[in-house]
Amino acid sequence: MGRPRIYSQDEILDGARELVLEGGARSATLNAIAETSGAPKGSIYHRFASLNELLADMWIRAVQRSQKDFIEALGQSDPLSAAIAGALSIHDFARREPADAQLLASLRREDLIDTVGSPGLQRRLVELNRPLEAAVVELARRLFGRATGDAIERTVSAVVDIPLGMTRRHLIARSPLPKALREQIAAAVRAALLYGAETAA
Repeated sequence: MGRPRIYSQDEILDGARELVLEGGARSATLNAIAETSGAPKGSIYHRFASLNELLADMWIRAVQRSQKDFIEALGQSDPLSAAIAGALSIHDFARREPADAQLLASLRREDLIDTVGSPGLQRRLVELNRPLEAAVVELARRLFGRATGDAIERTVSAVVDIPLGMTRRHLIARSPLPKALREQIAAAVRAALLYGAETAA
């Protein structure tokens, strides 16, 4: 008789994500996750201290995946090109990894942080955006000469709020992103950063 299959953590998190997207966080019970992922409940209990911690790990995984491309894009030498590339990375992630993008559009960190018992996991949730925030502050400095409050606000609005806002409606509806959306995001980000830029420093 063959050895029983060992299910990966990603397979379990994928099953939980599918349930959350189909029926909300309350539909992701341990029994349902075991059935959807195919993993035995014992394997799930072995990897995760609780259901809430499993859901938090699922959300953290999606955030880290989305942030990786964003932060790398901001490293381009020309700051305006970097800003547009960062915004487009949000669009491209949503097209490439729609399930993770849909999860981030429908589930907030605030929905999870108070449900997690582990102080270490709570700290991970609190600090998760720190690398992204630091990268955006540095981009604001490069764009406007100084990372003033106004410069940071302009940068966040253009590079984060615009692409998130323009993709979120489609993600919530679980519909494909329109073909023209990528060019529209690039144009909107460029216009937002160039408009009144001389007053931001």
